[in-house]
Amino acid sequence: MHMGEPRRRGQAGASEAAVIAFCADPFHRAATAYGHRSSATMAERFVERVLKPLSPTSRFERRSDLEWLISLSPMDGNPDAFVTASRVRSGAHPVEVDGQTTFLDVCMGVAARDQLPEVTDRVNLVQCADAALCLALIRQHHVVFADAETLPLVREHVAIGNRLAEAKPEDFRLHYQAIVRADDRRPVGFESLLRWYVDSAVLTPQTFLPAAQATSLILPIGQHTIETAIRTLAVEITSSFGDDAFVSINLSAQQLWADDIVNHIGELIAANSVAPQRVWIEVREDEVIRLGSAAARAIEGLDELGCAICVDDLGAGYSALRYVRDLPVDVVKVDRSLISGAVDDTSDRAVVQAICDMARATGMTTLAEGVETETMLSMVVGLGFDLAQGYLFGKPEPASSVFDL
Repeated sequence: MHMGEPRRRGQAGASEAAVIAFCADPFHRAATAYGHRSSATMAERFVERVLKPLSPTSRFERRSDLEWLISLSPMDGNPDAFVTASRVRSGAHPVEVDGQTTFLDVCMGVAARDQLPEVTDRVNLVQCADAALCLALIRQHHVVFADAETLPLVREHVAIGNRLAEAKPEDFRLHYQAIVRADDRRPVGFESLLRWYVDSAVLTPQTFLPAAQATSLILPIGQHTIETAIRTLAVEITSSFGDDAFVSINLSAQQLWADDIVNHIGELIAANSVAPQRVWIEVREDEVIRLGSAAARAIEGLDELGCAICVDDLGAGYSALRYVRDLPVDVVKVDRSLISGAVDDTSDRAVVQAICDMARATGMTTLAEGVETETMLSMVVGLGFDLAQGYLFGKPEPASSVFDL
């Protein structure tokens, strides 16, 4: 059987050990640089010269110019060789085209039957592989293995995405949580936190943001909430806490890629007559923001505008030093898991102390997240944090419950 030839009915059944959904040039970098035809040629050569020799008895079905479905029988063994090959050079592989060596990005979604005991037929195994590839593309990972939750998760994202598309702007509201001075507990600002009011429930971002970001619905939702936050700063926050109080706004990397994000925020600041330094822009440490990218340039533009740039959840990922070095950071928020762990764990405490020392040495403000007890607050003060946030000072609440209206 040749690549791309349809499988005969009943030929595979439930005998496959694994199915791999393989995608070459997933971000169309090669297509942009060399043209789509060259990109497709590179993909075909990679499959023929790298993947096929790994297991000559595996079945390759070409689904499009850049996608294949690879079926491994029990005698092919497990998919480890394919996964290892996909991770060479962090997923970028040298391929020779017309005498020139170029690099090709690849992604894989792997569905191994021994990891999916509930799967009984090939159709469902292929669906699991496709779902894993979908998550790999969304998360920008080179390989994702399907488990029992992968396919339901993707289906849930689609269902939530459909509901999000039908939602009205007024269904999305902001709750506000106080940020206080660590030494005297005086509120100095508020983090704006998105909530989705749907039916009789109030949903937190963990429930719907992955679907919103995967479908780009985060952009209109984010635009609405940015406007609300800055308007609330100008009226309710200023009236209740004075002209120095600030509001912090969470922006994802996808929102920072929007062409007009800096101008949009600048126009809102001017229209509401607030000082730009009273607007904090929060970016999560685990968001992928590459130096020189449009997102990084947006952060630099917001810094030039006068906004305070805050790295959220510092310590939750692995990019802390790179963020502090490469981006114009004014505030570091230390992740709640480190703060809670530092109470009893000397290693966590040493990490937190090192972050505080680094921040002081570079003139950055430090903020401790997740402060829930007096013991935690005492530790935070002892470590030298400037600010604190957590349930000890109040939970996120609607503006009508937080401010003097």
